[in-house]
Amino acid sequence: MRTFVDVVRENAQHADRAVTFVRTSGEERRVSFPELWVEAKRRGRAMLELGLKKGDRVALVLPEPDEFVLSFIGALTAGIVAVPMYPPQTMAKMEAYGDTVRHVLAASGARVLVTSEGLRAMIAENLAGVTSASVVVEAQVRGEPGVDPEAPEPPGLEDLAFLQFTSGSTSRPKGVMVTHGNLSANAHAIMVDGLQSTPEDRGVSWLPLYHDMGLIGFVVAPLYTLVQVMFLPTMSFIRRPSTWLEAIHRFRGTITFAPNFAFALATRAVTEAQAKDWDLSCLRVLGCGAEPIQADVMRGFLDRFASNGLAPEAALPCYGMAEATLAVTFAKLREPPRFERVDVESMRGGHAARAPEGASATSAMELVSCGSPFPGHEVLVAGADGRPLPERGVGEIWLRGPSVTAGYFGNEEATAESFGGGWLRTGDLGYFSEGELFICGRAKDLIILNGKNYYPQDIERVVSKCPAVRDGQCVAFSRLDERGGERAVIVAEAKLGPRAGTVATVIAEIIQLVRAEIGIVVEEVHLIKRGTLPKTSSGKVRRREARRRLEEDELEILSGDAVESGPASVPPSMAPPGMDVAASEPPVSGVHAHSPAPPATALVREA
Repeated sequence: MRTFVDVVRENAQHADRAVTFVRTSGEERRVSFPELWVEAKRRGRAMLELGLKKGDRVALVLPEPDEFVLSFIGALTAGIVAVPMYPPQTMAKMEAYGDTVRHVLAASGARVLVTSEGLRAMIAENLAGVTSASVVVEAQVRGEPGVDPEAPEPPGLEDLAFLQFTSGSTSRPKGVMVTHGNLSANAHAIMVDGLQSTPEDRGVSWLPLYHDMGLIGFVVAPLYTLVQVMFLPTMSFIRRPSTWLEAIHRFRGTITFAPNFAFALATRAVTEAQAKDWDLSCLRVLGCGAEPIQADVMRGFLDRFASNGLAPEAALPCYGMAEATLAVTFAKLREPPRFERVDVESMRGGHAARAPEGASATSAMELVSCGSPFPGHEVLVAGADGRPLPERGVGEIWLRGPSVTAGYFGNEEATAESFGGGWLRTGDLGYFSEGELFICGRAKDLIILNGKNYYPQDIERVVSKCPAVRDGQCVAFSRLDERGGERAVIVAEAKLGPRAGTVATVIAEIIQLVRAEIGIVVEEVHLIKRGTLPKTSSGKVRRREARRRLEEDELEILSGDAVESGPASVPPSMAPPGMDVAASEPPVSGVHAHSPAPPATALVREA
């Protein structure tokens, strides 16, 4: 089995192949495979000359995609353990960003943090007196121009490649230990077993490079099969979704991946004028993951761009997580996605019975198949006693195989809790149907009322239908009442403005919506200011943190402000934290990004 460093070195003989970076300025930089190897050696040597040794950790906070990728590969080439980190987006949230940086540096023991000249002072100020890590700028790790140095001692398959810090959606971020062996196994599973990729494929990605779907899925894995990739700036897609599909058309992309929100955003934001000349028939794999998938969103996207040559067989729902390197299951190639309508009551009882024909939206939920495990990897749906459940039994998903990592760096307690007994216990709930995996939700996020299980995503979907609630910017959870029973709680971001009803009328509307569609009475609804809902580095809502802040009186709860009704914004689940996302392009008439259907899968669920 080849390490990633072996692959980069061997690929240097293919001078006709390259990766292309579109910088934030719009400038394109093409780096050939031979140049990629030379750049990696230079940067690896430069890091060693800073005093780093094999096995030391180096944090990377680099906004430009080319600088990040080249520095990341350089670290791995020298056997240095990379620690990808997201850059700050606004000054408004620097205190929270500083807390994250300090936590990651302490948890990883990084000796050096590499950043841009523009961010150096800001980051150094937030680290003053609290860390021993030295802050250096990217120019100090580029190496000497024109020099092709000898490669440092190569790492082995058992050596750590990098630490992928989880998003912190259920706890403080933890550093997943990804070895070179894990990378090789998962890259082979993705590119060979899953995508059946050839050197004729071309990847297009706007995904954040500090997130494992962008980093492993498009930086690491494609190089194993000589696939050329075009990297777009994340914010270019967020601000103008047409740039993604335009790049696929122009670059003749065959493989792309994105989370559910991106499909919803592109469906309603891309205009007919922008799309009229596109030919998307080149796209053979349209992967979807990294957050819950909505069946109607996937259908809407496929229908919207069918006239541009997009085939329904291109859609590829996936499931996985950082603790398993990246991907675990893929849907079948060259087949349309598979959907199932499941009876809600049976699901709450632990059995995913198919809903009868004609069942209402309130009594049935639609789920998306995540496909089957990769060869050499096992997926088990376990009951409360740890025994495998039969077909359609709903339980916790356990994983085993060469892509499953060794645990969390420097955190034996968390490692033992999730990785004990030879299996990775994911905390996700799901079931098997005809050999394919369906995801239902998170075990610890379940809301139990009067003995019945309710998935918070179902409630949140309904709450997002309220015009005065920012779409996707809400959480549902439960907490004990004064009698010791459970009660449902909703915290939602509201749109403020002069043309609206009151906080009380919006709360009443939310309660009515949930009662009508879910059948439960919500006893607490709290509206909070825009941009204050706690979220992870990859934009996922943090339900438990929201509950903690509510109980500690740390939320900015609205009491008498006017709430403006208006079109819902699209949730920025993969946008950099702190960035308020709104489509800059006009919406497509008659297409909506939400429905009462619950989420169905995630490619990378971070603990």
